Amino acid sequence: MRVLSLAALALVGFGVSSQPFSCFPRMRDQASIKPFEKEMPEVPANQVPFAGPNPLPLTQAEAARLANPVKPTAETISLGGIYYGYYCQMCHGQSGRGEGPVGQSYVPAPTDLTSPKMQGLADGALARAMVLGSGHEPVLESTVPLERRWYIIHYLRSLRASRSPRAGAPSR
Repeated sequence: MRVLSLAALALVGFGVSSQPFSCFPRMRDQASIKPFEKEMPEVPANQVPFAGPNPLPLTQAEAARLANPVKPTAETISLGGIYYGYYCQMCHGQSGRGEGPVGQSYVPAPTDLTSPKMQGLADGALARAMVLGSGHEPVLESTVPLERRWYIIHYLRSLRASRSPRAGAPSR
């Protein structure tokens, strides 16, 4: 009896889940354009795309000429710290010196963002380095919106002001 009821339950389950007997619509049967099924229409003239990565100049020199459009205030630095926590802290660490838990597994280790070399970069060059610097994955270009990079830069500049020697580092 138990085997018979399990078999009946399996048949009902199969009937509900299989396509010919299903009364529920399936995603694959909905109206849509399947890949390579139809040619997409041309983009109308004078249209500007509104989504996708925000391109930066290709060269370091071009990027260095970009000015940060966000004014440095306590609020923008605080907001930059929040964005830094979202996108950067896991690799570069809370202090920005490359000691984040994920970054410890990288060879070479993440860049010390408080170093004189990084702090000496112009804001535009630093924004470019956030997505094109060594070790970065290409996904960062589409993950960190350009407008948020400017806030992160202000936060990074505040780390320079609070820089102190690493624990255990020899003092000069």
